[in-house]
Amino acid sequence: MKVSVIIPNWNGMKFIGMCLDSLNQSDFYSYEVIVIDNGSVDGSLEMIEKNYPLVRLIKNPENMGFAVACNQGIKAAKGEYIILLNNDIEVESNWLTKLYEGMERHPECGMGTTKMMFLDQRDVFYNTGDLFHAWSAGGGRGQGEKDTGQYEEEDYVFGACAGAGIYRRNFFEKVGVFDEDFFIFAEDVDINMRGQLQGFKCVYLPKAKVYHIGTATVGLYSDRYIYLCKRNDIFVLIRNYSLKLYFKYLWTILTHQLNDIKYFTYRGQGVVLFKSKIDVFKMLIPMLIRRFSIQKSRTVADEKIDHLIIKF
Repeated sequence: MKVSVIIPNWNGMKFIGMCLDSLNQSDFYSYEVIVIDNGSVDGSLEMIEKNYPLVRLIKNPENMGFAVACNQGIKAAKGEYIILLNNDIEVESNWLTKLYEGMERHPECGMGTTKMMFLDQRDVFYNTGDLFHAWSAGGGRGQGEKDTGQYEEEDYVFGACAGAGIYRRNFFEKVGVFDEDFFIFAEDVDINMRGQLQGFKCVYLPKAKVYHIGTATVGLYSDRYIYLCKRNDIFVLIRNYSLKLYFKYLWTILTHQLNDIKYFTYRGQGVVLFKSKIDVFKMLIPMLIRRFSIQKSRTVADEKIDHLIIKF
C-alpha cells in the first residue's frame, strides 16, 4: 500500500459525498481511504456505510476533535505515505499521483502540500503552503489571490495545511503526532514547526490540486472558531519558540495581542477572546512540559528557522 488517505468527519453530510466521489475518480492505483467519524448525527455515517463500502470506517461515539481523529487514522494507516484530507474538499483525478510522485522526487522532505483553490471560486487560491507569522499564527500562502500563474513552481514552504497534506510515515515517528489538546485549528501549525525543528522540510507541489469550501464544519469567525484559534495560537507560541525568538519578536507578539483585543471587542466577541486566554493559563503547566520535550529534542538552530518566519 503506497498511500493512506485519512478523512475526519463530523456531520459532513452536505459535502463528504463530493469528497469521496472525487477520490473514487483517482488514477492512482495503490491507496486506501479511512474515514474517522466523530459521532455524526446527521446521517453522514450511515450514508458512507451504504454508498462507499470500500472505505474503512473508524467510529467515535462523540466528537473527539480533528487532532484525535487524525491520530486515530495515522495509527490505523497501512500506507507508506499518510495523507490528511478535509471532508469538504474535492480533489482532481491525478491528485494522489502528483502528491506521491512529488514526495518521491523530494526525499529530503517529510511533508508535502497541495495547490488548494476555493471550491466556489476555482481561480482563487485558498492555500499554497502554510506560513508562520512572528506572533505565532499560521496562514495560507496566497489566500484570496486570483490565479495568474504565480504559484506554478515547486518550492520549499514552512509547512503543509493538514486539510490536504502528505506526510512520510517516519515524520510522525520522529516528530510525534498531533497534539490532541488543540482539538481543531493550529494543530498543523504546531506540527509544522515541530517538523522544522527536527530538520524536516516541506515541499509545495503545484500540480496536486484540490478545491476547498473552508471552515465548513465550525464556521468562519464563529465564537467557537475564534476561541479555538486564539487559544491554540498561544499554545504554539509557548511550545515552539526558543527564549531568543521570544525576545526577538516580543513587541510584535504584544502588538498583535492588543490589536486582537480591540478588533474582537468591536465585533462583540471580547468575552470569547478573554476566555481563550484564561484557558491558556489553565493548560500552562502541561504545555510547558511539552515545550521542554520539544526544545530538548530539536536538532535545528534558530537561524535556520528564522528565515521561514513572516515578520509582518
